Amino acid sequence: MSLKNLPSRAEVTLTAQLHTNPGDYLYIKTVYAPVQIFADGELIFEYGQPGSFSPFWLDPPTKVALFPLPASGETVSLTMRYQSPCQRSTLTLYPVLIGTSAAILEQLFSEMGFSLFFSIVLIALGMILCLISFVLTRFELSGISFFWLGLFAFCVGIWILGECNLTGLFIQNSTLLYLMAFVGLFILSAPLLKFIQIVLELPHNPWINGMLLTLTICVCAAFSLQLAGIASLSRTLYVFHGMILLFFLLTCALVLSEAVRRRDTAARRLLLPMMILTLFVILELANYYLRYLNSQKSLFFQIGMVLFIISLSVVCGYFMGDILMLRTRNQQLNYEVFLMEKQVDMQKERHRLLSETSTQLRQQRHDLKHHLVVIQTYLNSGETEKLKQYLEELSSSIPKEPLSRICENEAVNAVALHYQAMARQAGVKDCSIFLDIPKDTGKVPEMDLCVIVGNLLENGVTACRNAGHPFIRMYSRCANGVLTITMDNSVSVVTKGLDHTFLSSKPGGGIGLSSIASIAENYEGGSRFEAENGVFFSSVYLRLH
Repeated sequence: MSLKNLPSRAEVTLTAQLHTNPGDYLYIKTVYAPVQIFADGELIFEYGQPGSFSPFWLDPPTKVALFPLPASGETVSLTMRYQSPCQRSTLTLYPVLIGTSAAILEQLFSEMGFSLFFSIVLIALGMILCLISFVLTRFELSGISFFWLGLFAFCVGIWILGECNLTGLFIQNSTLLYLMAFVGLFILSAPLLKFIQIVLELPHNPWINGMLLTLTICVCAAFSLQLAGIASLSRTLYVFHGMILLFFLLTCALVLSEAVRRRDTAARRLLLPMMILTLFVILELANYYLRYLNSQKSLFFQIGMVLFIISLSVVCGYFMGDILMLRTRNQQLNYEVFLMEKQVDMQKERHRLLSETSTQLRQQRHDLKHHLVVIQTYLNSGETEKLKQYLEELSSSIPKEPLSRICENEAVNAVALHYQAMARQAGVKDCSIFLDIPKDTGKVPEMDLCVIVGNLLENGVTACRNAGHPFIRMYSRCANGVLTITMDNSVSVVTKGLDHTFLSSKPGGGIGLSSIASIAENYEGGSRFEAENGVFFSSVYLRLH
């Protein structure tokens, strides 16, 4: 029941005749109104009287209380004396409940238990998402979006918890609950806007930045007015109701625009959750002002949050999949750049050695006529021993092949030589690599073959570091346009994941085997990896033509 158009601190008195039994309790709720309750003229409860709260609060925060009635066993005259709020012209009188404490709590839990439970779940979910974001940001900066999503859930949780009547029975601090309810409600739009901004990659969008700035100014102004004793948070609430509705509508329009205009996949996925949440915001505000249902406040918003979380969980699943795929692709690209750098280094070294050899050959050609004169002299004089010794010295001075060759393909050859040298440095003496890879690799880019060979050898060298008798044996064969690559290497420990795939022992994990499998499948091929008796077996095939 509401009494409207009352002057500030108008006194309203309600009386009733009650028959009380031993163990009976009285449950009341007073909304921003001081109250005194008398039983047969004796004061049994009071709240919000002048001097009991700081003046800048203007009106006492909402209070719920459960206290015992006099156990007279007879009829009791109950008097409830209210004073109307000074910040509102309406005095809201909630029904009282009388009975045993257990019966009253059972009734309250049946009406508001979901709100209490849901608020606690949201607060816990918010903290979990914030922790998850700190883990994700180590691998991907966009993981910070989960922090803002978690903060949004946390704000909604403390808003619902602060205004739930049951909470007031367990937390006897009305001021704290008052602040929880209004802080949560006033700022809940901000983390949601930041979440949308990050997911849609709109750091400089004027609409979102404008809404965030407006909300910041309004929140600061509302709390300044409360602390100055000019206007309470309950009075500025109506401004935030309109602002929250406007923000949600604008955000929906922005997401829709991004989905249609830019054909943004993330926007398309977010559109349904945002439309659901906005619809229930409209229903919540309509019920608040029009009083269609006599239900716990924020019930419609809670229903909208449940549907929002369910639909957004699906979106986050896709979002995480995209992040992991992007991370894998970035790692693969980084590895390809690394291989290209190694190839360039190997080519530079080969060019240097070839240049040195060429210089030596020119010098030897220049000196050839002198050598021929010496040889002719030794032959004419019959000094065969000196001639033999001279020829041996001359032969040893001829330049050798600058670098060994493992296969005809220069790019793959450079990568294989690099890891062969790395294996020898790691103490792998038994390292044999024989590759039949032609210069012309058909439809398969040389870089993809370098990734396969490089990843296999890198994994092999890593696995051999802790093995008792390390060895690496790699072979390949090209026939009828199909290239087959096999490698066996020693391994000390093999770890498998839940999906039975082999897990990397590298810090932060690795992508070698998954990258090899992906490349092979792209060229009508496949791969297989097995481990048995301390040996890791790898086989890859793909079609070159």
